Amino acid sequence: MNRILDELPTGYREMLLAPGQMLLLPDAVIEDFRAELRARDDAREDERRAAQRLLQEERMQQAQEAREQLAADAKAEADVRTPANRYPDKPEVGLYRVLPGLQAMADAEGDRDLGLGTFDGDYRERKSTIRRKLIEKGPDRLVASPLVWRSALDELDTALPNFRGPVQLLRHAFALAEATMVPVRVPPMLLLGPPGVGKTYFTHRVADMLQTPYGAIAFDQPSAGAQLRGTEKYWSNSETGLLFNLICLGDYANPVVLLDEIDKAQMGSGRRELDPLAQLHGALEPETARRTIDVSADIQFDASLVTYVATANTLNGLTLPILSRMEVFDIQPSRPSEAVEVARTVVRQVLERYGLTGKVQFDPKGYYVLAHMTPRFMNRTVEKLVAAAVASRQTRVTEADLWAVLEPDAPHLH
Repeated sequence: MNRILDELPTGYREMLLAPGQMLLLPDAVIEDFRAELRARDDAREDERRAAQRLLQEERMQQAQEAREQLAADAKAEADVRTPANRYPDKPEVGLYRVLPGLQAMADAEGDRDLGLGTFDGDYRERKSTIRRKLIEKGPDRLVASPLVWRSALDELDTALPNFRGPVQLLRHAFALAEATMVPVRVPPMLLLGPPGVGKTYFTHRVADMLQTPYGAIAFDQPSAGAQLRGTEKYWSNSETGLLFNLICLGDYANPVVLLDEIDKAQMGSGRRELDPLAQLHGALEPETARRTIDVSADIQFDASLVTYVATANTLNGLTLPILSRMEVFDIQPSRPSEAVEVARTVVRQVLERYGLTGKVQFDPKGYYVLAHMTPRFMNRTVEKLVAAAVASRQTRVTEADLWAVLEPDAPHLH
């Protein structure tokens, strides 16, 4: 193709319109044209993502309605069941048997002693109350499983690029469950890294993706040793543990449990205090977890479908028996380029969460400021900005708005 001129004027460039057609245009006009093309491409991509999210939401709504119907049917059956009735030999589709010994418990309900093995009236009454609740709920619980897990994990991978290892572990677990038609079992994982890299935020996102209950134990507290499987029944204020409450007294067999800061586990001062990490030995082994016993209720149940996500800043204090039961991932802060993409994702998710997509715009310069924050603080800051914009009837969040919100919290930047 021949050039229009041998030497182009300063500030001008040639632009190919069609075969044999060249146009000489100022640089500014060409840049504006290219920017418009990029904007159109971005708009088409936004429409594609919106359609994909709408399809995902519809499928998740259908799955939720199916689970709620199963729960309603199970409850209706439990309402009319008497101790003489028999539970089905196998759970229905979508359910998992967490209390295989419940039939024997139901048969013994009319027995005055109930097998309690103690003359403590308060304990007998408390245990009888728990048993009646379990008999009413039945032996089976729902199994939460996302129908569109591939796109959900793709989005999680984009939102947290420094968590590619844990995301890959989830991807393999979901693929295996889908291929074999068995409930999802995610191996216990330990997220090792400095504070503020998004370890707790990742755990919340996993629970949201699974649409399952979420529980947490802070291991920097002295009481952590009894929170998972309950406190000893000889205490007057004995309480059932987190696993029993989430599974047996809850509706799902596969909750997500955050084991936060396990490297800071503390031993209590009393001689009867438990090693906080000792309770994890059996909980993290699927075969042993199938026969979990709550210390307070003295009832055996199946906790093998629990998804455990542990966090730690260091391996100090963590023994080989604990580490050998977990997939360990070294999580480091996102690179600057990745952090900007994380900021874009957080802004998009906050706007979607409040139904403000397309109604509130975000200044692109603000992404580079947000990129200096931890994911948790980033999410909180964007929520403040969006709330302030709505309150003042603004349709655009500017960089100045961002700095105004950050002023009292500037030390959170890194």
